[in-house]
Amino acid sequence: MDLKIKTEKEEFHARACGIIKQKNSFLIMRVNKTPYYHIPGGHIEIGEDSKQAVIREIKEEIGCDIEKAELFAIQENFWTRNDKKCHGIEFYYIIKPKCEIEVKDYQRIENDKGEEKLLDFKWITPEELKDVDLKPNNIRDMLINGEYLKGLTHIVKRE
Repeated sequence: MDLKIKTEKEEFHARACGIIKQKNSFLIMRVNKTPYYHIPGGHIEIGEDSKQAVIREIKEEIGCDIEKAELFAIQENFWTRNDKKCHGIEFYYIIKPKCEIEVKDYQRIENDKGEEKLLDFKWITPEELKDVDLKPNNIRDMLINGEYLKGLTHIVKRE
């Protein structure tokens, strides 16, 4: 069971995400043709720690095992979507896959707990990221300027 709570007026999400970089490009994704992209990953399940979650999510979404997952940011994220107050706690990891992933854009269908989702994967350089709507945008900025390499960071972001 995913660690998320939804009511009519509020949502809470706990997520783990993995930064994968190969050949000076980052792997980003979107689900069901949303207008924005995000970092691969997903909800933490009850009883699972964030590192276990990112390893499981990368395996489910991308199909590769992880050699190393190093935490670089914990973000408390507050935003509003469709008049709902949203609160997320997100764990961002730098991921080293056990095998090299082919650096080409692709799509796949994922069966996520009985719901089919279209996943669009895109490889993008830090320079190209400047023109992409990658959420959250402060994580995008950390990828562009290399801040994700500076060690563990705690972020509180309010829209």
